Amino acid sequence: MKKRFVKINDCCIGDKVALDVITETGAVIVTEGTVLNEFIINKLRNLGINNIHIYSESENLDRSNIAFENLSKEYSKNVDTVKNIIGDLALGKKLDYGVISNIADDIKLEMENKDNVIKFLSTFKAYDEYTYNHSLNVAFYSMLLGKWLGLREDVITELTKAAVMHDLGKAKIPEEILNKKGPLTQKEFEIMKKHAQYGYEIAKQDTRISLEVLKGILMHHENEDGSGYPLKIKGDKINLFAKIISICDVYDALTQERVYKGRMTPFDAFKIIELDGYTKFDTKILLTFLHNIASYYIGMQVILSDGRAGEIVYVTPQNVSYPIVKVGDELIDLMNRKDLRIVSLLN
Repeated sequence: MKKRFVKINDCCIGDKVALDVITETGAVIVTEGTVLNEFIINKLRNLGINNIHIYSESENLDRSNIAFENLSKEYSKNVDTVKNIIGDLALGKKLDYGVISNIADDIKLEMENKDNVIKFLSTFKAYDEYTYNHSLNVAFYSMLLGKWLGLREDVITELTKAAVMHDLGKAKIPEEILNKKGPLTQKEFEIMKKHAQYGYEIAKQDTRISLEVLKGILMHHENEDGSGYPLKIKGDKINLFAKIISICDVYDALTQERVYKGRMTPFDAFKIIELDGYTKFDTKILLTFLHNIASYYIGMQVILSDGRAGEIVYVTPQNVSYPIVKVGDELIDLMNRKDLRIVSLLN
């Protein structure tokens, strides 16, 4: 895919951004893959952005659609693989670490179209396969967050493997609890909490799996304030992989369709995560996640709480929960319109 470095005044509505647009302070204000609209072009001008990278005209919608279809096929294949892995573990078979490595490699390749990946995860519906989809989704988000944090490629690869395996211990949880069509009782939740320890014990049997990966699996439900499990540790005692996976784990759990609850929009999820996330998550990692992922929803079609359809035209990094939505010729800043909210994203 060819890229061109052009003046902002030469950009046209419909051009696709080829590289993240970053301010002097390092904040991502428009992500790669974003389709330019009038609002974004004017916003970039006002921020003093004079030049950006865009894809050449040969980068067209057909290619984007083909990439989306290929992503869907690869995703479904890897979900089936995760399902088979957990099924085999439930039968007492050993973990096939080579297959885990193959899934991590596939995710790395698919991340070349990361704008499609995030939009796909936000609209894909498969709540009956939640346990398996969730493992894969968390791996996608964790790889992205690792990149946003500036981790080395070899570290990101290990992080991705830990994320794929973070819920392996659920293979040892009784099916009536794992597949319950509703919230768990306190007793059931205490049993479910054991999955982190179980996953660690499964993975440590393979000597090829690094200590950092093992800690990521064991600690992914630990909280910064010590309120997590199973070790109830806090702060710097929590492994970096676990800190990353925990944020991605909660975000995906909130935004995925379940049998007993509907999908929450990313923006409602941002509000919930911000509400108590600063005591449970590492603040630097959390802010990196929120500020980067929010901008990927620019250009998505949405339905507002008053029934009108619109398009997200901008997400302010400082107020990720309240994007600016264009409905017809009207620009609605949801930060100033608390009577309105986004109720769903459209494919």
